[in-house]
Amino acid sequence: MRILHLAKYYWPRSGGRERVVQGLAEGAAQLGHEAEVYAVETRWDWSKKRRQKHNVTRAFSFGAVGSQELAPGYLTAAWKSADLIHVHHPHSLADLACLLRLRRTPLVVTQHQDARPGPLAPRLAHRTLRRAGAIVVPSSSHVALCRELVGFESKVEVIPFGIDERRWMEVPPPPGGKPARAIFIGRLVRWKGVDLLLRALQQVEDVELDIVGHGPEAPRLKTLAKALAITDRVRFFGEFPDEDLPFRMVAADFLVLPSVSVNEMFGLVAIEAMAAGRPVITTDLPSGVRDVNIAGETGFVVPLRDVDALAGAIETLTADPALVRKMGEAGRARVEEQFTRRVMARRHVELYERLLDGR
Repeated sequence: MRILHLAKYYWPRSGGRERVVQGLAEGAAQLGHEAEVYAVETRWDWSKKRRQKHNVTRAFSFGAVGSQELAPGYLTAAWKSADLIHVHHPHSLADLACLLRLRRTPLVVTQHQDARPGPLAPRLAHRTLRRAGAIVVPSSSHVALCRELVGFESKVEVIPFGIDERRWMEVPPPPGGKPARAIFIGRLVRWKGVDLLLRALQQVEDVELDIVGHGPEAPRLKTLAKALAITDRVRFFGEFPDEDLPFRMVAADFLVLPSVSVNEMFGLVAIEAMAAGRPVITTDLPSGVRDVNIAGETGFVVPLRDVDALAGAIETLTADPALVRKMGEAGRARVEEQFTRRVMARRHVELYERLLDGR
């Protein structure tokens, strides 16, 4: 089977969506299928090219208007031969390529999230969803949260995202000793709630924090750390290459994902931390994050924007290394059962085969 993934960006650009596409393409290749990825390439990506385990076609972007890359070469995907096309939403260029495609190739859409409001993107997305034989979401919460799925509920298939758990399971156990260390990994944007994490850290002694990622909030967060007088306990690492992220997890005892918006649709980084045997602290978002972290079993779930509750969860893990080990082991077992790349790829291939047989 020849599978063509139409994605916006691709590895080595680091991000949850990029890791999912990589897992699907490489997972299908391991199952004996041909997988090709179309992606946009920006100047940012030039120095980061790496050898791929499958075919990748990159269309150069001359710039961006809002969230839309200007990459006309991407539209050549309309003439690419494939048995099945897998579009990753939101991505208007992929929608347009599907619209230009003359042959009626079976189509699958993964709805990572809705397109931003505007005159064109939602209309293009709607046409692609209408043509799709199946729409994949990683959790049932996506059906409620994605307004673009209204009317298409009968097409929805819930297949949780998965990771290549092998590289995370090689991370050694938490080092133990004092002080304990928390870690945050992600883009530094307001809805990630890192400012609340810093305020919670101020309330808890004997714990340090590593912040891995970059974004527009970085200057404000560094200023806030100074104002809270916790700069001696906070390290800002900037962005790390995706393949190096497990090395940053080595020093951590647990991960904190303090997001305050359903823009955090799934929280793939929480799965990665669990695979490394680390408990996770998440917020009670009505999104797929609820399907990942089990409160009291693999970590803690705290109310949104509740600094005191966040500080309490951090303090509990800091004071109880045995609980850290117990929750870490439970998290690793949960990943092996439900959130591996192998399981994700197999379930997608089964879906592809059903669509091809139905045709």
